[in-house]
Amino acid sequence: MLVEFNFDNYRSIKDPLQFSMVSGTGNSLNCFTAKGLSLLTSAVIYGANASGKSNFLRAFDYMKALVLNQPKIIQSTDIIPYDPYRLSTETMDASSSFEMVFIVGDVKYRYGFEIDASTVYAEWLFADEKGKEAKLFFRDVGEAELYVNPDRFKEGKGVKVLPNSLFLWRCDQEGGPVSRKILAWFQNLNLLNGMHASAYLGYSIQQLKQQSFRDQIMKLIQAADLGISNLQVEEKDVQSADIDSMPLPVEVREQLRQAESPLKKMGLRSSHHRLGSDNKPAGETEFVFARDESAGTKKYFCLSAPIIDTLLHGKVLVIDELDASLHPMLTRALVHLFNDPAQNPKHAQLIFATHDTNLLDQNLFHKSQIWFAEKDKVGTTHVTSLTEYRNVRSTDNIEKHYIQGKYGAIPFLGNFALEKR
Repeated sequence: MLVEFNFDNYRSIKDPLQFSMVSGTGNSLNCFTAKGLSLLTSAVIYGANASGKSNFLRAFDYMKALVLNQPKIIQSTDIIPYDPYRLSTETMDASSSFEMVFIVGDVKYRYGFEIDASTVYAEWLFADEKGKEAKLFFRDVGEAELYVNPDRFKEGKGVKVLPNSLFLWRCDQEGGPVSRKILAWFQNLNLLNGMHASAYLGYSIQQLKQQSFRDQIMKLIQAADLGISNLQVEEKDVQSADIDSMPLPVEVREQLRQAESPLKKMGLRSSHHRLGSDNKPAGETEFVFARDESAGTKKYFCLSAPIIDTLLHGKVLVIDELDASLHPMLTRALVHLFNDPAQNPKHAQLIFATHDTNLLDQNLFHKSQIWFAEKDKVGTTHVTSLTEYRNVRSTDNIEKHYIQGKYGAIPFLGNFALEKR
């Protein structure tokens, strides 16, 4: 469960940014209780194009990638992926900081680090089991030694770490139980790009092959009124001609040909009810899913499996451009899955960016769930919660006020008239 995310000096975000999933005071809408905190099941971010919404969401994935060492930082000469705010001489060569506060089981953790392209300048881990934080380890380049709590973080004793590597990841390599829990939490933090939902087609097809998961996917498909009565996975052997056409080195293509079991390519067929001349049912017609279905239908299917997986296992899902190619009512229904306790008993959390102002409804979201991203005159992104605006009443029409510019985070359009020739 995500509690809070803090970071600075990343892409268009120059100054320290604090994002919280803690509910507003006195709110009982779309929240649950964990470790004495009232946490939100969802949050939405609005902003103009190029306001920095995507950069804000990318920061989640960036921190996850470093924690899991996806860049493969193994040697002292390896470069840490580093993307600071480049529109200021103060920050373009300065370090960036990231800190996540989250709950695993009955423990609230606070983990973070400060890095640039070559060095981890600081790294820290705190744990709160009974209402008071305990320092598990703390690392600072200015200190002679790395501090490791001898009682609470025994797995860190004697572990050596390179200046460009994270200590937490090294402890997991040594089989540390606490570090393993934390890396598992980050593994369950997922970012999807709604503009490129086809990237998740293969995953959704694989999940469709599992009967229990298939049932859940079909419920979502049929509830969405897409006209699809059935989905069928189609598997075919990859032929030699297909391998020859792959943009791969010759030696790799040869290895594929020599594989012990034939390679498979998967496709998907969708069934639609067919009517006769008397408008009575007359069987079904099969469509090639990737070719014949609409962009919105394909996106909805591609997102269905990640959304179901998140709900079933209580994960955190971050989606950029959730509404792209989806009808507003469909987007609202997907958000409702997370806000409905009956559909979300594991307290999964959804964080997403959208331009769909129909969702700015205080019957759907509490004001603590609504955030606005806006760039200032020098290109710095600022992300602000609606709770920070004064005199926002529960009866206010948030959508109307947003379009009117009351909360900022909208484009200021110039004259679109073309010159006459």
